[in-house]
Amino acid sequence: MSAVSRRLKSLEERTALQQHRELQRQSQGRSHDEHSFFIVHGFWPENAGDELPPGMEFTVRGIKTVVITQWKDEDQRKT
Repeated sequence: MSAVSRRLKSLEERTALQQHRELQRQSQGRSHDEHSFFIVHGFWPENAGDELPPGMEFTVRGIKTVVITQWKDEDQRKT
């Protein structure tokens, strides 16, 4: 494994760990219903509104997954 590959892997792992810690910090003291809402919708109940939550990127076991967000009826919203 090259030095660049090792460095990139460690950077991805650090980023994933930071994201995990931030999510843990946000979820402390939340009720079961709030956690269920977050799991289904991807944002906390108080953040619901006209803006979509930002896309999220996860790296698990070396596999990068990007979750994008868009309105179901996005074409109708533009007009």
